[in-house]
Amino acid sequence: MMSEEHNHNNSTVEKDLVIRLTRYAQIPMLLGLAVGMVLFLITFFVDIYHAVETYEFLDRKKTILLILNLLDMVFIANLLIMVATNTYNTYRLKKSVHGDDYIQQGERAYRRMKHRIVSTIIIISSIHVLSELLEFSQISMLQVAALLGFHLVLLATYVVTNVFRSND
Repeated sequence: MMSEEHNHNNSTVEKDLVIRLTRYAQIPMLLGLAVGMVLFLITFFVDIYHAVETYEFLDRKKTILLILNLLDMVFIANLLIMVATNTYNTYRLKKSVHGDDYIQQGERAYRRMKHRIVSTIIIISSIHVLSELLEFSQISMLQVAALLGFHLVLLATYVVTNVFRSND
């Protein structure tokens, strides 16, 4: 009986160590996302500067495309923030909650994040499709069909993963 309890404790310690090492392995990835965010921020302001410098903002269609491009960047930045924040919160949760509570809270957090990520990707896709349609003269019908098809797949994924999900 004592041996079974000792083996169970060793197994729990090993699982905790693996989970902790997995969390630490995410740190370089999160730092890479932070660098990507800084680069995206620079691109954001370069696009605005370029529009002002070349007076493109005076052309209505170009202004709409610029705004859609900036919105696209904002949603992508929000996606990065969601992933980084959720990763940090999961790490923090593991430090404060143990056992079944950790698993249940982790699953709820994962479902919320999955919903937000899929919603954000659909918004990004919508912006991209709209931008491409506004620049229709620069793309072929096949490219338009591919974009719309991809967007419909994203919408179907959202419906399947969020509307018809089970009530666990």
